[in-house]
Order: sequence, then C-alpha cells, then structure tokens
Amino acid sequence: MIIPVRNTLAIDAPKTYLSSLEAAGTTTLRVRNSAAMTTSWAVQIGETGEEQTEVKIGTAPNVGTITCVATDFEHPADTPVYFTKYNQVVFQRSTTGTAGTATSMTDGTITYQADRNTTQFDDTTGSASYAYRTLFRNSVLAVNTTQSDWTTSAGFDFYSLAAIRERGKRKLWDSSFIKEDITIDDWINELKEELVKGAIQVNEDYALGTVDVGFDGTDGFGTITTADFSQVRRADITYNGADYFLATKMNVNDYLPDEQFSSVHPYIHWRGDTIFRVRPDENGGTARMTFYRFGTTMVNDTDTLPLIMRPFTRSFTDYVKLNAQYKDGKATQDDIDAFVGRETNKFVTFLTPRMKTGPTMVDIVEPISGQDMWP
Repeated sequence: MIIPVRNTLAIDAPKTYLSSLEAAGTTTLRVRNSAAMTTSWAVQIGETGEEQTEVKIGTAPNVGTITCVATDFEHPADTPVYFTKYNQVVFQRSTTGTAGTATSMTDGTITYQADRNTTQFDDTTGSASYAYRTLFRNSVLAVNTTQSDWTTSAGFDFYSLAAIRERGKRKLWDSSFIKEDITIDDWINELKEELVKGAIQVNEDYALGTVDVGFDGTDGFGTITTADFSQVRRADITYNGADYFLATKMNVNDYLPDEQFSSVHPYIHWRGDTIFRVRPDENGGTARMTFYRFGTTMVNDTDTLPLIMRPFTRSFTDYVKLNAQYKDGKATQDDIDAFVGRETNKFVTFLTPRMKTGPTMVDIVEPISGQDMWP
C-alpha cells in the first residue's frame, strides 16, 4: 500500500539563488544571500518536482556561501535554494483506523523526495482498515512538525480539498502548469467564499455560529476573538450565568452618560468590528453571541465542502481551470467575474425551495390578491 504525502516545504520558505554553477559533490553552495540560513537546517536545491532537485543538510551559513553535505547533482547558476529546515518524512500508522493512535513505522522515516510532487512510502504489510499520518523531521536537530491529518486506503473524500484540487488539475493542459498547490487551494476557497455569501442571501440563518464572550463590570466592554466572526445576529446577556436576556441594539449616541439601564432589558452597541459594550454592565457578565460566519477556509487535504455545496464540485474544478487560463492569457477578468456570478446564481436557485413541505431556504411571499385595477 503506497502512502503519499505532498511536498509542501518549499511553499513560502525563505529563498535565494545560486550565484555560480555548482558541480556535483560540492560541499559549498555559493548563494546570493545566506542570511535566512540557520545552522543544521535543510536546504532544497531546485524547484519541487523537477529532475535533480535535492535536499541536503546545511552545516553552517557564511557570507555568500552555505556549507552543506555533498550534493548529488550539478546545479546551474540561478538555481533556487529554499531553506526548508526539514529533510525527512516520517510515516506513522494506526492498525485500528482513525480511532487509534498513529505510531512511527519501522523503516518509515525516509528522505524528503523533492524531485517529485509527493514523497511516497510503500507499507507492504498494510491493510485496508489501517490509517496513516505523517510529519516532517530534521534528522540532525531531531525536531518534528505536528502530525498531518489522517489518510486511509480509501483515499480522499470526493468532496475534500485534495480531491477537488486534483480534479481541477486534470482539467489543465499541463498538470504542473501551476507549480504550487496552494495557488489552486486559494482559488477553491475564493469560490467557496462567494457561495457562502450567496447562501446567506437566501437564508439569513445560514452559517451561524455561537460564542460566549465576557464583558467587564467597569465599562461593560467585551471583544469577540473568534476567527470566522463576521457580524452579530443576536446577543443574549447573562449576569449570573443562568438567566439570559435578549439585548437591544443601539447606537453610541442613543443614551445619556448618566442614563440608567435595567439588567432585565440590556442594550448593546459597537465600538468597532469586534468590540462591543453592554449596558448596564452591572458586575460584568457574559454575552452569548449568535453571529454570521464568513466560512472557514479549507486548508487540510481532508477538509470537505459544506453539505449544501457538494452538488457543485464541478463549479470549483471549472473555476480552477478558468483561473489557469487567465494566468495563461486565454481568459479575462470579465470571464472570471461572469463565471462567479453565473455559478452563484445557480447555487442560489438550487437553494430556493420547490415545494412548501421541502427544506425551506426562502420564505416565498404570497402576491397581493384582490381585484385587479387597470388604468
């Protein structure tokens, strides 16, 4: 059973270039800038997925050079050099599926294979019921990254980020045309963001979240720190942790400095995107905020689309293709804008109920009845 892990270490890593041609077997890399190098970090010489790209441990940085383990290949001047820190991939396995604990496998620590897009390990004793995790490791510093998400023999879910990304790449004339998968991931999340806004248009209760936020007993101020917070739908206030009262929204100019408020009829106003003030503040309390979420981005390969977006995976893969065409000069920004508008409209239409007994996303207002009036 072959277990792959995407080679992502060069993405957003500090980068420089070789200042001269370096022969195979050299232990000194002449670079334009070695400032980002740290002793015993790994360096990747060449772009991910290209022939003769390799990863070596840099033993010491110097001004204009990096001392490293002897290279295997010749590299021309202007070859990119990435300071990636890690030079190995550790494959871990759970024999009880994703409910178990993943532990490192015998012979499961291998060199990072930067000359391809994935580093692969063949678990010859694997089973369909096993689950796997991976992490990156620096063999000299003996430090690791955190574990990846689970991977199983069934592969990625059809609606997962990894599956949509790969389907999008298969629509391109050259699957390696877009060098970094994160670019495609960003496009997928862009369209997801547009569809979330479309869903909220037809269902104001879509994508709501709830969070409890404390406010102080001096001025009644509190701050919402939830990552995907957009704006508040309602606020329920409690001063004792048991009794909640719906807060009425007001503006900062709607009350006098010495005005008195009742704790059974609290008010709330805003001092910015996330800072609010409760009146009365009493001795402090908690505001239970029901808020609109702009949606979390899909980051991990196993992250999946929300349920209502799953019939629209083709929209996501076509959006990837269209953006690639734009980068290649075969599409315009107007083409992209028209596509987003068209797909969002189809999505909104899909959410509109077709019968009263179905899942109601839009309340259809009955037309005015009565005698027709003609001029």
